[in-house]
Amino acid sequence: MISTRPRVVPPFLRASLGGNFLLVPLILICVALFFLAPNFATGQNIENILRLAAIYAIIGVGQTFVMTSANIDLSVGSMAALIMALVGTVVLGGYGVTAGIALALVLGAAMGALNGIIVTKLKIPALLATLGVLVTYRGVVQEYMYGSYHVRFPESLRFLGQGSLFGVPMPVWIALVVAILGYLILRHTRFGRHVIAVGSNEQAAARAGINVDRVKIGVFALQGLLVGVAAILFMGRLNSAHPSFGIGMELHIIAGVVLGGTLLFGGYGTIIGTVLGMILIGVLENGLLLAGAGFFWQQIFLGVLIIASVGTQLYFHRRRARS
Repeated sequence: MISTRPRVVPPFLRASLGGNFLLVPLILICVALFFLAPNFATGQNIENILRLAAIYAIIGVGQTFVMTSANIDLSVGSMAALIMALVGTVVLGGYGVTAGIALALVLGAAMGALNGIIVTKLKIPALLATLGVLVTYRGVVQEYMYGSYHVRFPESLRFLGQGSLFGVPMPVWIALVVAILGYLILRHTRFGRHVIAVGSNEQAAARAGINVDRVKIGVFALQGLLVGVAAILFMGRLNSAHPSFGIGMELHIIAGVVLGGTLLFGGYGTIIGTVLGMILIGVLENGLLLAGAGFFWQQIFLGVLIIASVGTQLYFHRRRARS
């Protein structure tokens, strides 16, 4: 029987890997921004942060599964842009919002599964495979839209991105459902245990009878499905679909997932940590902007976050290897 315990879990970082460690810096940063940026604590600003962080968290749940299986998906931004372009054509073409949502989910799952097939059947490392797909999808959407963009979607679609239910933004409700389901699948289903096993030791998982290729295709398909969900929410929130949408999104997603505690080397993932990581990044980016720092400072900070998060994991990975 294969152990599904994480490969690298330093005892004093166990809370961090569970995502709980992020609560302390998140609270401290919010308190600091309350004094540094007077507009930060307004109800409208907090709602804006939660709306955006929720949509990123939805994609992050999928990336958590992918990275737990010791893979990575760099194509999420380009995939979202292409889905939005195609769904926009369907919705504005008179086929209705329901058809558009169904198309987004099917397209996302199919694109994700294609990534998994490329990785498993062509034996191309996920980093390079999804990098190639990123460039391909971006070229396809640019050619398809050819400088144009979709605007003015129906009210029912806008409600999904801009509306609220019982005072809580719709993206937050949807992200909450996705996060709960993601947690239950990862921790309490056979598929989740297989994902962890494959990420911990792929060869041992195969010897134990686990269909490794099927698991990998499954996590990429799940990632694509959730990108489809996020694409619909982005369309509603922005009331537009532009071919340049999503450039650099993959860095935001990976930063949030790694910062939340999911191991870059596979074998351990935390849905709670991913959600908190996305909120933390959203708070910091928003707070920096309100405090007077420009967009480029946000990019610098995001890059430093990625380096720090990965560097910390590498440090403990090497310590474990030496011991």
